[in-house]
Amino acid sequence: MARVLVVADDLTGANACAAGFARAGMRAVTLGQTDPAGTIAEFHSCFDVIVVTTESRHAPAAEVRERVGDVVRAGWPVELLSTRIDTTLRGNVGVATEAMLTVAREVSDRRVVALCLPAHPSADRVTVEGHQLLRGMRLESTELAHDPRAPVDTSDVAEVLSRSTDLRVRHLPLRLVTGSQEELVAGLRELVTDEVDVVVADAMTVEHLDRVATAATASTDDILWVTVDPGPGAVAMASAMGLPEHSRSGPLLAVSGSATELTRTQLQRLITDRPCRVVRPRTLDDSVVPDVDATVPLLVEELEQAEPGAVVLLATVLDARELRPLSADEGEALPAALGRITRRALQETRVDGLYTTGGDITAAVLHEVDGQGLEIEDEVVPLAVAGEIVSGPWAGLPMVTKGGLVGDAETALLCLDRLAGMARDRLRSVRTATSHERARR
Repeated sequence: MARVLVVADDLTGANACAAGFARAGMRAVTLGQTDPAGTIAEFHSCFDVIVVTTESRHAPAAEVRERVGDVVRAGWPVELLSTRIDTTLRGNVGVATEAMLTVAREVSDRRVVALCLPAHPSADRVTVEGHQLLRGMRLESTELAHDPRAPVDTSDVAEVLSRSTDLRVRHLPLRLVTGSQEELVAGLRELVTDEVDVVVADAMTVEHLDRVATAATASTDDILWVTVDPGPGAVAMASAMGLPEHSRSGPLLAVSGSATELTRTQLQRLITDRPCRVVRPRTLDDSVVPDVDATVPLLVEELEQAEPGAVVLLATVLDARELRPLSADEGEALPAALGRITRRALQETRVDGLYTTGGDITAAVLHEVDGQGLEIEDEVVPLAVAGEIVSGPWAGLPMVTKGGLVGDAETALLCLDRLAGMARDRLRSVRTATSHERARR
């Protein structure tokens, strides 16, 4: 399940924020604000970080509150909530923050405090004495003061947060941020002893953001912290909470329903030459058709225990002695059952890549995961293709597929090696989607 939910007020900022999480080793996706409940639910089990853009930077306050509330309710539960703000404090910063705090308190039934970390040091935005500076200048002294749509008239972060809100704001000064960690933790504890809503922290470097986030996680156990920041602060808080370490790479899932001699040879080489866990489908009575309900728990257990990058192989036939004739009905039911098993396993645990062998198996799996097909990257070998699933909840998941009579004894190894490389590349990228319906167009 997703660990972080970020609500952004525009798509550019959402993508930048998601990219920061991707660099930290977390799978991130950006979504539009259309149908947040359905869209977020669709992607909640597929990504570590969901960043939703409400496109509400210049919207009326009531509309901002409604959109933020809808997203938070749809995305809960997560371990970290964040409202992504503009680095120059434009937009409905205070209204969005107040809306997130209000709904977070409702859904969590906990005390919730916002940690506002507006600094983005790598972009030359820093926070000093509670004021946001752009290239060393207060915002109202820059060209932003003459922005035709949203002129910036103050760099005082607390003042911006207080506009159109009842937020109670306190300031964590740079002298504490740069002091000893013990002083920083004590200072933060002192700030949140009364009914404060937001703590605005000074920061001039990424290290300052990390120090504040670490102090927040250590200051008290009864507070649910929400970050208000342009991206780096949320990443710092996620790191302080240990979320990137928990979002480790997953295994690769290989699904084989082909009974050809060549496929059996390829799978035996795979089992011998690569870290591989083998799952044999359970069946009912004398049927060769897998029992979906009995097989899914076995597969999920192996996937959860597998090391990152290892292969978990779900195979119906590995030895010639297991061969038996299939009736026409069994020939149709077997791929469909493997497809359902695959979908349910993907819903319950993390998989970083999917390998299928057998044309009927590939078609059944794509059907079950609501994929319209593959966006082809290239051929691994002739008639064995590598690409990403198009549309559906697992859009973008790397997939390699081949027919049962394709290749030689080494082909499964080549396919899984290519899949592993694609999975590593995907961890450093950000997916963008709006809704299930749009993805299908």
